[in-house]
Amino acid sequence: MTERIWTVKEIIDWSTHYLKKAASDTPRLDAELLLTKALNCRRLDLYLDHHKPLIASEKDAYRDLIRRRAAGEPVAYILGQRDFYGLSFQVNRHTLIPRPETETLVEQVLAQYPLGQSVRGLDVGTGSGCIAITLKKLRPDWAILAWDLSPEALALARSNGEKLEADVIWEERDALLSQNWRELGAELDFVVANPPYIGEREKPDLSPSVTAFEPNLALFAPDDGLLFYKTLASEACSVLRPEGKIFLEIGHKQAPEVSLILEDRGWQGILVHRDLAGRDRVVTATLPP
Repeated sequence: MTERIWTVKEIIDWSTHYLKKAASDTPRLDAELLLTKALNCRRLDLYLDHHKPLIASEKDAYRDLIRRRAAGEPVAYILGQRDFYGLSFQVNRHTLIPRPETETLVEQVLAQYPLGQSVRGLDVGTGSGCIAITLKKLRPDWAILAWDLSPEALALARSNGEKLEADVIWEERDALLSQNWRELGAELDFVVANPPYIGEREKPDLSPSVTAFEPNLALFAPDDGLLFYKTLASEACSVLRPEGKIFLEIGHKQAPEVSLILEDRGWQGILVHRDLAGRDRVVTATLPP
């Protein structure tokens, strides 16, 4: 029996239906992105060549990708990349997938310092390096240091920095150890972080694809998700110049608790900023003069 010949349009339509039954939130987008990987083409080419038949090797490659997605693996990990702030970052299962809401964090840092100002900053828990690299690309005259506890994550961040030609200083350091902060000295203008902030009791509420595939080390924190905010609020004071600033991504229900943590440790000018979805996403604060 002759095997069926599938065109680009037919296989996208079939895969969209299949992924929808597998509980994908964006089944058609997923199907199209995975097909661009299997065919090594642009997404636009899928529409320009929608009657093009797939050869056997292309169908086999695509079938494997669709099976992985149907099993819950995020598309970004299957593709090995994710766009963030207009830049393309390599990602793997040692790092969180960069998300659009984190762009709010980058925007708040950029908004605080005029172009041409010489600035030194630290990105804590850099992961894929998306925050540190984006800041360095948009402000090449800034000095950006980035820490991560995971050597695998740091290796990926360094690779992203080289690919995107961003001269960030990468260091494998544990932000929970006071010694690492003391070694810096008070020479920074800002600290920025998207730390682990999910409490263990919230784990059942998360998508299984998140808990099964993304690194739990970068997701969950003790003390109901507040441990890193308490550490950062205390330790950042020792490395910032007077009137230095802190920029923290938060869970959308954590603004009151994080604001109180900062206030209790002497920070001033505490503000909460919302993301494009209208949710509390970033808390900023300033050291006294």
